Amino acid sequence: MPLRDLTEYFNQRITEQQGLAEPPLFIKAGRVESRVGGLPLATEFHPIRLAHSPSTIVGHDATLRAFPPETSQSVSAKVFHMAESDSIVNLDRLCRTIHMLNYLPISHESGYLFLHVHPRHVLGVKHDHGAYFEDVIFRCGLPPRRVVISVTISPLYDRQFTRLLAGMKNYQKRGYSTAIKFDEKADEPFFERYCIDFLHHITPDFVRLDGKLFSKLRRSEEAEYSKNASLLSVLPRLDTELLVEGIKTEDDDQFAKSLHPSYVKGEYYELELYQNQVGLDQSQGGSKLRSLPTA
Repeated sequence: MPLRDLTEYFNQRITEQQGLAEPPLFIKAGRVESRVGGLPLATEFHPIRLAHSPSTIVGHDATLRAFPPETSQSVSAKVFHMAESDSIVNLDRLCRTIHMLNYLPISHESGYLFLHVHPRHVLGVKHDHGAYFEDVIFRCGLPPRRVVISVTISPLYDRQFTRLLAGMKNYQKRGYSTAIKFDEKADEPFFERYCIDFLHHITPDFVRLDGKLFSKLRRSEEAEYSKNASLLSVLPRLDTELLVEGIKTEDDDQFAKSLHPSYVKGEYYELELYQNQVGLDQSQGGSKLRSLPTA
């Protein structure tokens, strides 16, 4: 189904279900966007790469872009913080619908699409997690297995341990792939106790470690992996794959390799591949620089 027809379909559906005064979705320069509280909402895709062959893209991570008109500083995280508890579910669904529609031009590449789901959404839906979204991915022509429901686990929700687990398992029962990302701002006891316990109760398809954790992991490496290393030692024994992201420098890349991940993500690879391509063009006598690779 053409993008405009799909957008009109979901506009009608969302408007009727939420009782909105006007359709929430619009197409701008061939991309689907929305607007919440005066903020334009759009999609930004970041390539997920094979760790042993970073030039090979195996999926895309969809992130929300929310830029106030007067600044270029993204405030996407604040969009969910500002949302009331009774509207977080609708907001989360709206964002994922935007991402799915914008993914259509590259959906034929058969890779994974990582979609962030806010923990408050998981806790706000009482049962049948993923049922609402099935129609979205069905109409966009994707099987659930290619859609990775990615949830960040943080100490803020440690008292909702059972409910978060139940929600994630509901997504798995419906055929979605799942990913767990642990809050990089958390302290070591959180990684030592909560994270490992969480993984023993549910085995996600992916575990995501952000580059912001590198300083903690490096300190653990120097201390013979005394603390965070217990988390790293658990992963190889589980039927899950490690994705290391936020890789910005060559040092980050080298340390990431020491963790033996399956996949990597980060601006370091975009720059490295761009520089390699420029070098290739110049060696072949080319004078025109190619643009920086983007998803």
